Parts: sequence; structure tokens; C-alpha cells
Amino acid sequence: MSNETKIITKGFLFVLEGIDGSGKTCACKDLVKRLQDDGYDVVHLREPTKESQWGKEIRAKSPVGELTPEEELELYTRDREWHIANRIQPALEEGKVVLMDRYFFASGAYQSTVLDLHWKEILRRNREGISAPEPDIVFILDVPAEIGLERATGRTGKANLQFEKLDRLIKVRQNYLEMVENDSATFELIDAKNSLDQVVDEIYDIITDTIILNT
Repeated sequence: MSNETKIITKGFLFVLEGIDGSGKTCACKDLVKRLQDDGYDVVHLREPTKESQWGKEIRAKSPVGELTPEEELELYTRDREWHIANRIQPALEEGKVVLMDRYFFASGAYQSTVLDLHWKEILRRNREGISAPEPDIVFILDVPAEIGLERATGRTGKANLQFEKLDRLIKVRQNYLEMVENDSATFELIDAKNSLDQVVDEIYDIITDTIILNT
């Protein structure tokens, strides 16, 4: 463990994305600890937030399936706009390493499965409409939908009725894979069928290499 905070000359934004049950939340927590132990000033953020009124509404209504697709997209967009202004952009400007559990790519992957909007259009709206900062790297933790659903429902014994449905997760996974091939962001596709330790090791190496090469 480092006793000194590493000084970096710019902020970095790294995002973990993937279907429910891909392991990104557990991986995020482990990565934050490892990077902090190395002396990096890390800010761990998650969407939806627990702070804005829109994030709170998503968290209250989503598990029981109370949101229409249009409401879902609008709430996520407003919550993200708040998040960017109050948490993401300030941290980047202070030269911190921001590690996010979901970002606007999740809106593209999920909301496009229930709206007459392509994921490309949803991503464009986030980039142009609310000036969402572009991540240095988006890590897609890829796992078959059947495995993801089994993991996700196994945690609590019940499904989130808004998101955790097999047919929807199959489409969401396909959207993420299409993004890797066709979107302008920098992606790293991670095999999330591997153990959590293997996933964290792989992402950690890429993150630290990226920081070292760009500071």
C-alpha cells in the first residue's frame, strides 16, 4: 500500500458497463480499493445516483416496474445531467481518477430495447444534449444473458421487474457488443465469465497503464 498520493496532471474517467449480473459492481469496488492502495485519488460513482431527486425516483420505482420507457429515459437523463455537473466534471477538473458503475452507454443499451430509438441516437443525445464527458475507456464486462440473470436474481432471490428479464438482457448484451464494434468511444471487451479476481486484474492493468502513458 502506498503512503503517498500519486499526483497526476489530468483527470481520468473509466466506466464499467455490462448486463445485470456481469459483476461490474463487485469489480468496481475491488478496483477502487486497489487503486487507492496504490495512492491514486479515486472517486467511485454509480448511476442512477442516490442523491438527485431523479435518481431517487428511479431507485424507488424501478424494482417494481412502475416506470414507462419514456419516464425511464427522461429520469436517467436528468439524473445524469445532475451527476455530471455536481460530481463527474468537478472530479475530473481536480485531476482525480473517476471510476463509474454505469454511464450513458447503459441508457443506450437498455432503453433502446423498449423505445423506438436506436442506441446510437440515445448516445448522441447524451453527448450533445447534456455534454456528457467522454470516458478514457469503457470496459464492457461481457457475459451471456442466462448467466447474468442467474447471478442477478441469485443475489436476492427476486428480479428487478424493470430490467432483469431474459429476453431484454439478450437484447441489451447485443447492444453493448454492437457499441464495441460501431461506436466512437474507446472500449475494452472483458470476458466476465472469468473469476472476479481475473476480471479485476485485467481491468486494473489496463487502467494503470493508461494513466501512466498519459501523465
